[in-house]
Amino acid sequence: MSSDSSSRAVSPASEHAVPEAAARRPARPAPVLSGSADVVERFIAEQVEPRADQLRTWSSTSQHDQLLAAAAKRRKITVKTISDSNRLLFLSGVVIGGMDSIITSLVSHQARRVSRSKQMTKKYLMASEVPTPQGRAISPTEFSRAVKYMKALGGPVAVKPSAGRAGKGISTAVRTEPELRQAWQRAMASRSATADSKYQMIVEEHHPGLDVRVYVVGEKVAGAIVRVPFHVVGDGVSTVGELAEAEISRRGDNAYLRPRQPKVTDEFLEPMGLTRDAVLESGRIQRLTEIADTSRGGGLAVDVTDELPETLRELAVDGLWSIPGLSAAAVDLLVPDLESGEGAVVLDVNPYANLMQFRYPAYGQPRMVHDAIIEQILHRASK
Repeated sequence: MSSDSSSRAVSPASEHAVPEAAARRPARPAPVLSGSADVVERFIAEQVEPRADQLRTWSSTSQHDQLLAAAAKRRKITVKTISDSNRLLFLSGVVIGGMDSIITSLVSHQARRVSRSKQMTKKYLMASEVPTPQGRAISPTEFSRAVKYMKALGGPVAVKPSAGRAGKGISTAVRTEPELRQAWQRAMASRSATADSKYQMIVEEHHPGLDVRVYVVGEKVAGAIVRVPFHVVGDGVSTVGELAEAEISRRGDNAYLRPRQPKVTDEFLEPMGLTRDAVLESGRIQRLTEIADTSRGGGLAVDVTDELPETLRELAVDGLWSIPGLSAAAVDLLVPDLESGEGAVVLDVNPYANLMQFRYPAYGQPRMVHDAIIEQILHRASK
């Protein structure tokens, strides 16, 4: 249960009761890994499914800005509202920092400009010699150039909008021209424009691995989660649609997860080559989305802060410090081996990342990243 003073009550989700048909289905089967299972499937089988009965049941949550405000007040910092999105932080009558929407004064104007563009972020990472996938920004009108670049890379690629948010419009493991065209259209439909970014598509090397989001404050890791894609485990009887609905119903007591579940339609499942009527063999782990979308795609956050090896901690800190004027942000990694960190790359550096996924993980310990951010603001003010 949330203990933050600014928590808001969330009403029970009676509408998420498990249907009678679901209650008659066989018990959740143990996952069966094939010889070709990748690191994501192994993580699900070894770290998620065995803990299914340990899914956290947050009764209420606080929003990102509320978490920061509560952390400030616990340290006797006065939070004064200037406008709908702007706040100042006072300690003993002296301004020590501020907030602009969910961004704090630990993020400089230059850092904000850079982080709004994935391609610009990549350039800064490369200039600092931080491992990141090779890629290129391509105009939406130059699809033929994207085809040539994919062939030049000589392997599968990922496609994403340069100025996208919340994992929207990202396609992975794209290998053929028809797949590239579909990925291109998804990215085009999901792109967002800002005053500091152009309409561009990113085509880059596809790096398989776990989606690990590490929040770095100053020179320390304040929290780390593996973002697990929405998945089900077949029982040999139930359809994909039934399994998905049962899984969504199971999350009904979690106030963080409940409003972030997708509508699992045939259209939703199409990128994975599935329909709601498909029946999976018992024990088969089936991802329902290409990426681990924890905003609205049913992805789960699993805390791994204590398990994170030193190599990944250092990589995340290097990623943060590759962007001038940035002292707090989420660093997104793709990690082939969580135990060693070997072969890991930095995908993005995101100061806009929501702190709620660290405070309210589906599995594991909650991390008070908001406290670390306020401590860093105090530390800077004391210099």
